[in-house]
Amino acid sequence: MTNSNDTIAAISTPLGEGGIGIVRISGSKAVDIADRIFTGANGRGNIAFKSHTVNYGSVVEPDTGGVMDEVLLTVMRSPRSYTKEDMVEINCHGGNSTLKRMLEICMNAGARLAEPGEFTKRAFLNGRIDLAQAEAVIDIIRSKTERSRKLAFAQLKGKFSEKIRNIRNTVIDILSLVELNIDFSDEDIDLSAQDDIDDRIRKVYSLVNSLIKTSQKGMLIREGASVVICGRPNVGKSSLMNAILKDDRVIVTPVAGTTRDVIEECIDLNGIKIRLSDTAGIIDTKDRVEIEGIRRSREKLSSSDMVIFVLDAARPLSKRDEEIFEAVKDKKTVIALNKTDLKVKTDLKKARSVFGENIVKVSALKKKGLTELEDAVSRGLLEGDVSSEEGVMITNIRHRDLMAKAAECIGRAASGAYNGELLASDLNEAVRYLGLITGETIGDDVLDRIFEKFCIGK
Repeated sequence: MTNSNDTIAAISTPLGEGGIGIVRISGSKAVDIADRIFTGANGRGNIAFKSHTVNYGSVVEPDTGGVMDEVLLTVMRSPRSYTKEDMVEINCHGGNSTLKRMLEICMNAGARLAEPGEFTKRAFLNGRIDLAQAEAVIDIIRSKTERSRKLAFAQLKGKFSEKIRNIRNTVIDILSLVELNIDFSDEDIDLSAQDDIDDRIRKVYSLVNSLIKTSQKGMLIREGASVVICGRPNVGKSSLMNAILKDDRVIVTPVAGTTRDVIEECIDLNGIKIRLSDTAGIIDTKDRVEIEGIRRSREKLSSSDMVIFVLDAARPLSKRDEEIFEAVKDKKTVIALNKTDLKVKTDLKKARSVFGENIVKVSALKKKGLTELEDAVSRGLLEGDVSSEEGVMITNIRHRDLMAKAAECIGRAASGAYNGELLASDLNEAVRYLGLITGETIGDDVLDRIFEKFCIGK
């Protein structure tokens, strides 16, 4: 177990070639370490660093006194820093060698290597941010779309936490009334009526469930979705994938069975990170390579969030189309009627009766109907809620599960089946679960699991 009183250091920018790299130091010895390794432009050390200043000079090699690198050194004194501790950030030249040597010098001067997420963990432990806000930091770093970034940033600014605290405070207020009734049940005192308490419980129960319902959209925006293109051979699956990607990523030939493996690429589709997969055409075959490709296709289909099922408009519907669709019909599905630039031989009335109304006419070759197809995929994933106004929503499976447990407790309380101590017990549990979301009640083991997902230096 690490000591939170240690002064820590880490490289905070990605390793590799770059113009600038940053080494970050935090803790009670941060400024002292900076004073020992830094020489100002005037050639003097022992600078009385003022908070929130940028100092130009050099970091020197401790053994020789020679200049290691030319730097800008930023000082942020407690409590006005990211961790609420004394912090120093050294802006030096980028590159693996420079950054690693800079970190070594800091560690030799008294810092230890920070653990993953330890700077943000200290920001939480020192009360600068709550746990939900801390989790938003890694979401911002990992966000792949502007929509997911905005949602994570709103959580970092405390909008989600404020909602949770308001709900928790409401439950605490109700609990206080219940406990008051228990304590003075034998006294001749006019206390809160049970009907009023029940009404308050039902209202907060509705509020909790409304927030839980946002988790599907919120988690989809945060984590993205897997969308698989499937269909029989030669319906234009690979051409359609290339058209959506706006790149010739997949080999396309007139020969059926050209695609023999699953090919996956990521795209930003209306603000959602989509892992788009092209799959081998599903047919009966004795070819061992094709059999393996089809096995992988079926595996990818089973784990997908949505399927784009491709039909060939230039050919009549076949029994094979229906058989393949039967295997994916329980998935969220959009039907792409491809090759509509050719003479259409598909019976649309029959197609709608077999595959449903969600059919989009496209031409991968002519790049027609792609916007409509992408919109249909977005609507299907979001179940019609395509608004870009996100509001407050659950984006994290840990938050969703804790909210569900709180809802279960409040739901029992709202049933009206009992009152008194049993009612108070359920409300107490709900308060505890809600507190776990923001970290007001949290154990070290949970904290360790959360922050070990972070990168070192953040």
